[in-house]
Amino acid sequence: MSNLNTALFLDFDHTLFDTDEFFHVDVRGAFGHLGIDDALWEQTYERVWKAGYTLERHAEEIHRQSGNQLPLGEMRSIIDGTFSDLRRYLFSDVLPFLRRAKEKDVYLFLLSFGNPDWQRYKVLASRVGSHFDDMFFVPKEGGKAGIILEVADRFDRIIVVDNNPAELDLIKDMVSTVETYCINRVPDEMFDSRDGSARLRFLEAKKYLGKTWRYQHVVCRDLNGILFL
Repeated sequence: MSNLNTALFLDFDHTLFDTDEFFHVDVRGAFGHLGIDDALWEQTYERVWKAGYTLERHAEEIHRQSGNQLPLGEMRSIIDGTFSDLRRYLFSDVLPFLRRAKEKDVYLFLLSFGNPDWQRYKVLASRVGSHFDDMFFVPKEGGKAGIILEVADRFDRIIVVDNNPAELDLIKDMVSTVETYCINRVPDEMFDSRDGSARLRFLEAKKYLGKTWRYQHVVCRDLNGILFL
């Protein structure tokens, strides 16, 4: 069966990429070794996020807020060294799934929310970009639906996989025929865990689990639940 007219749009954070493990555990831990306390980390993170987050901007803001006391050069070395190769943060099913999809002649698109510079850094450092026919970085929440609408008449079938049901709802509002999958990478035993390390390990991913849905999306725990045949 041919899939030449099938398009598969995949979210990046918490869908393909273990963002919480990368950012809230490993990056935060690496910076913390330089003497950056939780209060300074969170304060500077919030400030930089509003302006368009990147690790480089975060390091510069930490340096500035510390009165130039915390070492900007060492923070840059961590970014360029420890976090220059992010392939280890791809979920284990990602690359086999992408290869299978291409074997079936499915068009693959990355559809990612966030500051384009920040998102592009993570995608390129994880070496996954070459698997996609095109990549879209959407800087505003709710913007993914507009991308789907723009390409809807090019394909007989469109599948969208995302961990945010609010984005999937907006997509269904605009293109009702889209097949939507809501992926949940958080293990059941971690949903109500009060363990401190577990809180950071799934800090962002868990927030999406409490969102209400207006449409019925197919629920899956990994990419093997996506049917593109």
